[in-house]
Amino acid sequence: MKKSIIIILFIAALVFIGIAASGKSVIKALKAEGYIKYTAAEAVELAHRKCVQCHSIDKTAKYCMRCGPPFIVVVHNMKTFIAQQEDKLDGLEDIKDGEAVAITQVWNALVGNWEDTWRKEDLKKLLNNDTALIKLVDVPVSEREIETALKGKTAGGSDMTIMKPAK
Repeated sequence: MKKSIIIILFIAALVFIGIAASGKSVIKALKAEGYIKYTAAEAVELAHRKCVQCHSIDKTAKYCMRCGPPFIVVVHNMKTFIAQQEDKLDGLEDIKDGEAVAITQVWNALVGNWEDTWRKEDLKKLLNNDTALIKLVDVPVSEREIETALKGKTAGGSDMTIMKPAK
């Protein structure tokens, strides 16, 4: 009898662990697709993890508005580039819609949001039907939760304080 109870408890524990583990992956997938919002700390960690696949964080921190378009367009271009390179570059993680929105807000907050230096129509054209980022263009900066939460913080760079990702 004792042996049966121990076996049942062991099986129940394994089932519980499996459910808990799959629950975390479901939440992660829902955030990546944009159904659940990232916290500011999660978004910073995500931006660092995704962006270092291709270049250093220091390079991102030194990006300026004279060097190219606002981050919303840069993130869209990186998202597209990674999708095109997926079968050529082993281990490169794609950027999903919810991740792109979070990453854009992180770099806008930590380095600079220059969207207002471009016409919305031009930004939307450059975003080439990227629905998630086009929706973000229409959200005022004051209503962007990640950008608001990170206001006043900076990314690493030559004369900036390094913001380490959350663990």
